[in-house]
Amino acid sequence: EFIAQFLPPNTTVLLSDPTWPNHPTIFREVGMSVKYHKYWDKNAQWVDFAGMKEDLEAAPNGSVVVLHLCSHNPSGADLTES
Repeated sequence: EFIAQFLPPNTTVLLSDPTWPNHPTIFREVGMSVKYHKYWDKNAQWVDFAGMKEDLEAAPNGSVVVLHLCSHNPSGADLTES
């Protein structure tokens, strides 16, 4: 509710794919539009930086991006190239 009170109705929020099942519900309950951005590359078994960048660049202006910066749940991968 906190973030939604400062944003226009139906603001897009981008969540990683995968994310926890409760995350979309939290944002939808306050009237936000939920979309997903690439995060996990199943073949490489690591973060899909190129896919994530592509999705974030294509997001509508004013979108909110939810990032798991340390030990992404549920994948366990950090946002680092090392």
